[in-house]
Amino acid sequence: MSNELTIGIIGLYTLVYVIVFFVQKSQISQTKEINASMKSFMDIFKIDEVKKYVEMRNERIMHDATKMITDSEQIKKMSDDLIKNTTAPIQEAYSEIMAERYKELVKVVFEVVLTQEPERQEQFIKDLLPNNEHYLLPMLKDYKNNDS
Repeated sequence: MSNELTIGIIGLYTLVYVIVFFVQKSQISQTKEINASMKSFMDIFKIDEVKKYVEMRNERIMHDATKMITDSEQIKKMSDDLIKNTTAPIQEAYSEIMAERYKELVKVVFEVVLTQEPERQEQFIKDLLPNNEHYLLPMLKDYKNNDS
């Protein structure tokens, strides 16, 4: 019985080793499958490719937003109103400042015209100040009428 018991124990150990071998083999196979699936997963998500995709998507969004803004009638109307509302006060202030400066310059020019000989004053204005002739000639006539 000792031989049979020894053979039985050896058989039982062999059976346990075979079972352990198959369990370990299945675990190794699962580990290989997991590694392969992780590698394919990582290959799908290459960082540079994802960055390029995100950049392209952002560019597309910006392009669409720009197009929407430039094509939108409401945006155009708002921008036109904004331009009118902001430029009108600036134009008025500029006109007031320039009107005062213009008056000063006209006075100086008129004084220069008056230094000319009376018969030469009109010709002086026509020759040297043709763009302001329509303004200076009536002024000269009023001055002469008030002076006489």
